[in-house]
Amino acid sequence: MALVLHLLVCVPLISLSTSELLMDVQPDVISAVLTTQLVVNCSITNNHVAELDVIKYLTLSSYNESIKSFEDLLTLEANTFNLQKIRQFKHSEIKSGNLFITLTLHDPTQFDAKVYRCNVNGDAYNATNISFVSKKEVKYETLSTTLLEQVRRLKKDIDRDQSPCKKEELTVHQKQKSKLDFVGSSEVIKELIEPLTLKCTYKVMNHDQNKNSTLHSLYIFHETNGIIATINKGETVATNQGINSKNVKAELSNNESRDSYIQVTWSHLKLSESGKYFCGASVQYSESKNENFNKMLTITITKPTFDDLVKVIQKILTKSEEDKELILGNIQSIKDDLNANKQHIESVTEDLNDTKENMKNYQEEMQIIVANLSTTTTDINKETDAGNTEDKDKTYSVNRISPKSCRDVNSTYDRVVVTLDSGLKVMCDTKADGGGWIVIQRRVNGKVNFYRDWSDYRNGFGDYKIGEFYLGNENIFMLTSCGQYVLRIDLKYNNQSYYAQYTDFQISSESENYKLNIKSYSGNASDSLSCHKGSPFSTVDRDNDGSSYNLAAAYLGAWWYTIGCHYSNLNGKWGTTEYAKGLNWFSLTSYSASVSFTEMKIREIVKDDYLTLLEK
Repeated sequence: MALVLHLLVCVPLISLSTSELLMDVQPDVISAVLTTQLVVNCSITNNHVAELDVIKYLTLSSYNESIKSFEDLLTLEANTFNLQKIRQFKHSEIKSGNLFITLTLHDPTQFDAKVYRCNVNGDAYNATNISFVSKKEVKYETLSTTLLEQVRRLKKDIDRDQSPCKKEELTVHQKQKSKLDFVGSSEVIKELIEPLTLKCTYKVMNHDQNKNSTLHSLYIFHETNGIIATINKGETVATNQGINSKNVKAELSNNESRDSYIQVTWSHLKLSESGKYFCGASVQYSESKNENFNKMLTITITKPTFDDLVKVIQKILTKSEEDKELILGNIQSIKDDLNANKQHIESVTEDLNDTKENMKNYQEEMQIIVANLSTTTTDINKETDAGNTEDKDKTYSVNRISPKSCRDVNSTYDRVVVTLDSGLKVMCDTKADGGGWIVIQRRVNGKVNFYRDWSDYRNGFGDYKIGEFYLGNENIFMLTSCGQYVLRIDLKYNNQSYYAQYTDFQISSESENYKLNIKSYSGNASDSLSCHKGSPFSTVDRDNDGSSYNLAAAYLGAWWYTIGCHYSNLNGKWGTTEYAKGLNWFSLTSYSASVSFTEMKIREIVKDDYLTLLEK
């Protein structure tokens, strides 16, 4: 116990030395009517940010989908605390002070659901002007029309129930026919530690069971946070965005001898959840009369004491010891499973050896098949070129079969646009190093904006007619996951042509952020991509570079950025001269107007190359 108490004392001391840029939104999911306010907070702890010697400005902004960029909302000058309101808000409250900005939007709508960004700008120790950002997304949850009407009605009921003119005593009719119970697990709850359970029960009095009545709805409502949970006749239970539906139980009984109820349990309560909670029921009697019943509980949320925290830690340690014993008890069982798997692997190895012998027999047959395919493809290409002389520079098509890849395409033009048998429309380079290349990125004049978000780079964008496009990371992943590919990069710098080539090119799936994989380099240009190997892809709205600030935003592009390596940026802003690195042509692609052409292309290893890999 002495060791545990020592740790509790040390934790606050460590947190005092932490300085960082903080971004917070409450709540992060909003709904019409249900959400009463949205609070967006931007602050700097301890008035300092690592790597910044002087803090100049703190800016709160939001992402505008129409222009695909962030728009500044509020800017705070660090020295004077002067707040500039760049955009005006209705039904809002704005607070600012010593390096913090808080924007409160009352009754937010779906248009307030967007990505909010906090940006701190200043000078580093070497007098370089830099900035750091933190982002949070607010999502919008659409409610059904039925639930919206129910929420509005319940709010009216609550307002009426709290009116000074409301009679405190139930009517005689109510006393005779029903009873509404509302209980909680406790009237005082420790913040973030203790759970709260509320149960609202509607009972029909025994002497009134022969009289027909129908319960239409039950609900639990908080005076400021709105609906906690509600159930209507013939519908499933509905909750607000902060309550997990698994923690709600409810039933509207059709049998008048059985009670109807709604029960909610949730944990990690905050101080803002203190206040009055209301339980309500809406009932219709056989004489077509509607009545509403209400009960109220006051719940107080208090901050936990030091002794409360010690008790929690004791429970955690006890649970940890129990889990440890359970894990140790399972180790032997795992070892037994491993031994059984080992025997199975040995059996599978024997089967693989037999399969290897069969593969040797199949190899000669495959060589004959490949030779026949080569002859057939040549004949088809000759027939196709003879029948498509009028439009070869725009579209290539095969009459008998669709091309599987650009290797199956022959043309007198350097580049043609085709639709592969997979349905993917691509541009093929038919001349470079024998042709057969699928072009995945091309820039010739800067008419297409390449400073785009994650979605655009995932799906692809641009125009084949203009000659500037990006095939899309998802399409590149699908291509490279089905075979072995070589990557080639061509560019022109000061009217001179250069190229770089890499073996075993592949990018991983979106779940791994399209990580880059390449191997051996060759070419007559600098190797400016190898140091990016293993890096995930980053865009202005998806920062995966691992650095303290967003490199995609800093260098106006989207690439496989990584800390300590920025030798290439082929998707950067076209034609600018704000930054250059000597004669390293890859870097110049994004920052020098002297670069007039860039093209990335891939080619699949097939036929004789495939047979060579099979022998290995």
